[in-house]
Amino acid sequence: MKRVVIIGGGLAGTACAYVLKQAGAEPVIYEAGAELAPGASGNPVGLYNPRLSAFRTPESDFYAGAFALALRVFEGLNDIDWNPCGALHLMTDEKRQKRFEQAAQSWGWPPENMRLLNAGEASEVAGIEIKYDALYLPQSGTVSPKKLCERYAQGVEVHLNKKIDDIAELKADAVIVAGGMGVKDFFDLPLKAVRGQITQAKPTEISKRLKCCLCYGGYVTPVSGNVHTVGATFQRWLDHSDVMPQDDADNIKALAAVVPELAQGMEVTGGRAALRTTAPDHFPVVGKLKDNVYVSTAHGSHGILSALAAAHLLADMILGRPLSLPGDVVGRLSPGRF
Repeated sequence: MKRVVIIGGGLAGTACAYVLKQAGAEPVIYEAGAELAPGASGNPVGLYNPRLSAFRTPESDFYAGAFALALRVFEGLNDIDWNPCGALHLMTDEKRQKRFEQAAQSWGWPPENMRLLNAGEASEVAGIEIKYDALYLPQSGTVSPKKLCERYAQGVEVHLNKKIDDIAELKADAVIVAGGMGVKDFFDLPLKAVRGQITQAKPTEISKRLKCCLCYGGYVTPVSGNVHTVGATFQRWLDHSDVMPQDDADNIKALAAVVPELAQGMEVTGGRAALRTTAPDHFPVVGKLKDNVYVSTAHGSHGILSALAAAHLLADMILGRPLSLPGDVVGRLSPGRF
């Protein structure tokens, strides 16, 4: 049985532990924080959508596969607050309209997985009036990233408050570095942090009718736990995770610009900010760094999906299995691309 040490207890690390344990390996998680998912993976609610592009590319193929994989996995997990309520991607400008219309054609997904709706049809799906045409993904939805991390790590040896300073000291057959920006403590990869803040808001009588997620640059979720989640800011120039009231106001303002009646009267009840890790080309960094050392990082705002697909790829590499992703996708993910 291969012993695999995983540095980092967020989505990237716990997904690796989950997949490796299923494959019969012995994963061990080391997390520097006092709990699992202390950073960007700790949000109470997160959307999962494939990253939509006008044409099929290695990048879109990765996210399409990750989306399908996640649906199969989530269906078998309990206590993760999974809600496959669907998502409407609103065509709020000409650029989005062209991209979504082309995506509906080039991705080749059947109507039950992806279809274009006019404003009237979108309104019927949403449960409230929508003034824009939309691309509808009926199987998109929300999950609790924090609870997902906890579920992934069930039955796995976990060491909290344990910061690793030297990989060479670890006793393992393989090591996966999955600590977000903490990867830079070990390897010189061109990673950057992007601050994001989500807002939780008390529903109104109108907003309670919302039946699916709305995506418009920002996003809003249906009521869960008596709150909507509205997000999210993207700030490359900030490096702290303090909650800022102005960000809450900005999130509500962005919603009001698209669906004003939905935002009207919403009362902010809370928020959470964290630093996401990204790469210069906005694509995850996943693969082999050196002998028996691997990396999974830079999942950005799509980590719910990409971390799981990355975990399967790394498990394939470590256990000597056929790779679950095609060569062009593996090459695009590789840390060797920089």
